[in-house]
Amino acid sequence: MTDRKVVSLGERWRREATRDIDDKRLAAALEALPSIRKPMVRIRAGSIRAEMEGSMGSIHEVSLQIRTLPNREWPTLIRVLRRSKSIIEALEQGRVPRSLDRLVARIVGEPLFPDSRSVTFGCSCDLPEAPCRHVLALHELFARRLDEKPYELLMLRGVDLHKLLDDVRAGSGDGDLPPLPFGVPEEPVLYPDAEDADLGQVLSRPQVRWLIGESSSRLADAVLRALDELPTDQNAG
Repeated sequence: MTDRKVVSLGERWRREATRDIDDKRLAAALEALPSIRKPMVRIRAGSIRAEMEGSMGSIHEVSLQIRTLPNREWPTLIRVLRRSKSIIEALEQGRVPRSLDRLVARIVGEPLFPDSRSVTFGCSCDLPEAPCRHVLALHELFARRLDEKPYELLMLRGVDLHKLLDDVRAGSGDGDLPPLPFGVPEEPVLYPDAEDADLGQVLSRPQVRWLIGESSSRLADAVLRALDELPTDQNAG
């Protein structure tokens, strides 16, 4: 079995941004990259803005907009994150694993990584094509930044990484979560990290309650009884 190739956040962003864009327009966008005034690139919650120098000394204001993630389910997401050692370790290193994308999609209802249809754009130039080469250049610049600083995706979606980690750590020793079965460090089934894993499945409320330890004692007792009744002989049918 061959290993799946890991696709970086920058490459994912580039693929989404250039979907249905022809090679000629992409080449023009790459030529426009040096004209972006890098000190003027501003990444904020919900937007990326930059200034680009045009011909005859003109300055173009270019922007990408994406709505921030809703925060109504964030307390639940934080509690669930305590179930995944690997995701937390990745975030502590400034990385954003694909598994977090799927976890956010299942708990919050939409993925951390946006598709191209949810990203809008604007530019002060008067070029007829949309998106213009300036917008495509800003997409490419952000893709390159994501390869160096993947945590900027969290910033764009309105997530404060330091606060998120502080909130996760604040409850790490409260003992209110049920122990994971068989001594595993996390729930791997909940956050598949493969490229072709399901992304759109949203957890039901009963599933979330079970995950964060709020399921009924009757249900837990029934599961334990069923486990006790399983045959212990390895050769049993």
